[in-house]
Amino acid sequence: MEYGSKARIGYVAVLLCIFLSFFTYSAMAQCSLEESRALLKFKSVVLDPRDDLGDWGPESGNCCGWRGVLCSRSGVGGIDLDLDVPIRGRTVTIDPNNPQALVIAYEALSKLSQLVIFRTNWVSWRGPLPLRELSKLPLREIVIRNGDIGNQGRFGGSLQNDISNFAGTLEILVIQGSSYNTGLPSALCKLKNLKELEVSQSWIPNLGPACLGSLTSLEKVRMQMNRKATGGLPTWPTRLPNLKVLDFSNNAHSGSIPAQYGRLANVQLSLAGNRLSSRIPPALSGKPESTFRPGNEGLCGAPLQACPA
Repeated sequence: MEYGSKARIGYVAVLLCIFLSFFTYSAMAQCSLEESRALLKFKSVVLDPRDDLGDWGPESGNCCGWRGVLCSRSGVGGIDLDLDVPIRGRTVTIDPNNPQALVIAYEALSKLSQLVIFRTNWVSWRGPLPLRELSKLPLREIVIRNGDIGNQGRFGGSLQNDISNFAGTLEILVIQGSSYNTGLPSALCKLKNLKELEVSQSWIPNLGPACLGSLTSLEKVRMQMNRKATGGLPTWPTRLPNLKVLDFSNNAHSGSIPAQYGRLANVQLSLAGNRLSSRIPPALSGKPESTFRPGNEGLCGAPLQACPA
């Protein structure tokens, strides 16, 4: 085995050991009484028709064994509620009939002082994300999948300017499959440690603001399947020196591919499923055809068919 291969294997092994040492369900992983009370307070103001949180209870003992609760040796370090697809709306939902439910739920979460990971899938927030409350925590990752972030359940949603409160910690921000239907706030541009940004399967009208190009730590940008995102492709990603993945596929972009995209020759690029036309920048000629197809019937030039003379 070559030295490079051994080094890579050793590197992966070290990362795995770090992960396992942090998030472990061993007997050494114990949550505090305050953390248990905070989680139960959160549960008290949600509707849970399928009993997804059925093992959350004082009789269940150590909360590190509860569904979706991730623990380190010092307590609760993450929440990862990855629920099943709802049938007829049957999923965990902040109680819409309790006017104080949102406040109580968010204040309860803010008591988890060691929380670095916050992920939910198929949890309906029935209101804005609790960014002000959560910003009291050392969060590195916020992932919201398939959860309305509108105003008390009405269609529509947005990301508040409070997102800037995470400027010193947040590395991953994912909002997928939400009711998001306004532009992204310029406050995002203060997240100087952000490495991964995804806003997908939403109703955002554009993929701005342009100041996102100042987030030099960004490595992965995924903004796909946003059918209200029209107009030309934004050029701010071409200013990201550490970019590895850019996915703008299955939006509603039109016009030509900006010449600046030639700087993305070494980036994993996805532009398929749009309405782009004109000549592909020559620097992208080495990309696979799947970078641009299906869709974009008006594009020409390598790796697609030659442009008309």
